[in-house]
Amino acid sequence: MHYKYVPPGLQTELEALTVDDAIDHLRNHLGNFLLDTPVCVHYLNRMGSETGGLKTHRQVAWLHWLVRSYARLAPFDEQAAVLAARIEGAPEDSPLHRALAKVRTPEALVNRIEQTVNRPPDEARQLLLGLFRELPFSVALADRLLHLDLKQDITPGEGWHESLRCPPLLRGIFDRERFRMCMLHGNDAMALDLRDQTREAGAGDPGWLNCAAELAVRTGHRAEGMDFYRASLRQDPTQIPVALRLHELENPFAPQPDALGDASGPIAIFLYSYNKRDLLEQTLRSLAASDTGNATITLLLNGCSDGSSEMAAGLNGSLFGGRMDIIDLPVNVGAPAARNWLLHTPRGREAAYVAFLDDDVEVPANWLAALVSVLRSNPRAGVAGAKTVFPGGPRRLQYLYRTVSVAQPGLLRISLDTPNFNYDGGFYDFVRPTANVMGCCHVFTRAALDKVRDFDIRFSPSQMDDIAHDLDLCLHGFEAVYCGLVTCVHHQMSGTGIGNTQIVRLGNVLGNDVKFYYRFAEHLAALKELTARHAVPDLPPGA
Repeated sequence: MHYKYVPPGLQTELEALTVDDAIDHLRNHLGNFLLDTPVCVHYLNRMGSETGGLKTHRQVAWLHWLVRSYARLAPFDEQAAVLAARIEGAPEDSPLHRALAKVRTPEALVNRIEQTVNRPPDEARQLLLGLFRELPFSVALADRLLHLDLKQDITPGEGWHESLRCPPLLRGIFDRERFRMCMLHGNDAMALDLRDQTREAGAGDPGWLNCAAELAVRTGHRAEGMDFYRASLRQDPTQIPVALRLHELENPFAPQPDALGDASGPIAIFLYSYNKRDLLEQTLRSLAASDTGNATITLLLNGCSDGSSEMAAGLNGSLFGGRMDIIDLPVNVGAPAARNWLLHTPRGREAAYVAFLDDDVEVPANWLAALVSVLRSNPRAGVAGAKTVFPGGPRRLQYLYRTVSVAQPGLLRISLDTPNFNYDGGFYDFVRPTANVMGCCHVFTRAALDKVRDFDIRFSPSQMDDIAHDLDLCLHGFEAVYCGLVTCVHHQMSGTGIGNTQIVRLGNVLGNDVKFYYRFAEHLAALKELTARHAVPDLPPGA
């Protein structure tokens, strides 16, 4: 079972698999996340590149499903519309095809548009706006501008969408896309207007229905939101997150009133830090503002030389009433060893629940009660983790949960941690079992830590140790449980990146990849079952 080096990236990962394994990889992804355009392209590329062509009904059925899905996700892609029509046996000179042919971007300008991809967002937007003035009929260019507006926290379409000149059929599709972007941007008033304008045509699009569902919930119309979600699932039952979100709306989760009381037993909160004084201060202030009940709080300073010790001591007196223990180490022992040090303190050995927070997070008021409640309500749960987002707006998902995507001799890979199109529309606000949750804000049970206490110091100074620990728990019969109803803002300043060059960071990542494989090489068969593919049928709908 010799380690096989596969360059990072979804495409290279899929190329290392047989086509049937790639289909199972796709089923695992669908069991985790909603499909988006870039990820769909990767799976299409793998299916289309199969030497000798696809040979079985299963393979052809999934290829056809992917083509239809891509045509829906990229409604202004003329080639995708043609391919989807061929699969459906529909005429290729339909009103949609004729409309798309009318607004086809001149070949001479395609490269100019593509060259904006790697430009800074501000510069790219100005260039695209200039091109849009030349091509006011280009819905593909307008669609790209919508996405760029969202990325830059600009109301999608503001100041330019009125200039679009295209056939009415395409204008309707564009307005549906603008509705989705406005909903994700958080402009509820505009999104509601666009929803009402596009309701009739949008009713046939699961993506539109999902956004309409969350907009309804967000604006106080929960029952209407559930109806939108039910309609979406009828059209595409492979949307496992939609099923989970609908279940959450039908059966709302709430933290238990006594979650932080004596009945739960002692709770220990642990933090560790290395030279991130300002971020650590922000984290401690956020922690102090949250409800921690009678939980103990311990901070380990990993050889800090930036004034973190003095700052923490001051906040301990002013915000925590002196109840925070501070351990000031003379050297940086790394994240795994810091976690282990804390777990072997009296507080770590005696606590019924142990929470770990990174030193660059902001937590909501009820984070601890919610995560402890998740653990108390699930006898198999060993660890519970939060939904993690980037700072700033519009809100983007940073880390949700992961399963095992590949476990075979020579290759072990974990699934993507978020959808590629990672704007947080509320679609992942539910509780579910998984194989790994984010390590910046998670809580363990005593039973789980008694089985698997230590984090693996082979992954020092950071990265992969929390994933390995969660997988160890799963191999011992526990579940990792994701709670998307707790949102943690993570500023993501990993210790591997402080003062290191890019080549050093890359070496650390690649080295940990090798260690990770051999760490679990004897358990590949068991890890292969830590997947979400079982939630998705072996054949796609309609096959």
